[in-house]
This record gives sequence, structure tokens and C-alpha cells, in this order.
Amino acid sequence: MEITFDGHMPAQRQVTLTQPELFSIFEAMKNELYKHMAYSSLSENDPIFPHDKAICDICKAHDVDFRYKKDRLAFFTAILEKIENPYA
Repeated sequence: MEITFDGHMPAQRQVTLTQPELFSIFEAMKNELYKHMAYSSLSENDPIFPHDKAICDICKAHDVDFRYKKDRLAFFTAILEKIENPYA
């Protein structure tokens, strides 16, 4: 995968990411989603960030109580265990 981005210098850079790097990024994202499910404040507040609203909407669509951490975490743990890394 090739990406282009503006770094801290005024020149634009282009790099190529390898399959192992993409695999690692995907696994890191899964880990961050798990941590967010475990430590987010969804049980205390209505969602204000778009990603939290999406999480709450997915939970509601499947009758999962997003405000109850144990339910939310069990639901997303099951998803994350089943979801396959497309870069494997």
C-alpha cells in the first residue's frame, strides 16, 4: 500500500507499507478498540464523539446495553475474536 502525507517538513512524503506492517496496524487498531470498550465513559455519558455514537448504535441494533461495561465488553470481545485481519 502506498500512502502520501504531509509531514512536519513542507515537503510531501510517499512511503510503501508492507503486508506485515499493515497486519501490525490492524492488530493495533483491534487492541485499541478493545481498550476503548473497557475504559470508555460510555456508561456515564451520552456519546458525543462520532466513533462512540457508532459503537452505541451497533450495540442498540443488537440489544446490547452499551452503558453496562460487562455487556459491551463481551459483545466487542466476541467481535474482535472473530474478525479476521485482511492483511494476514
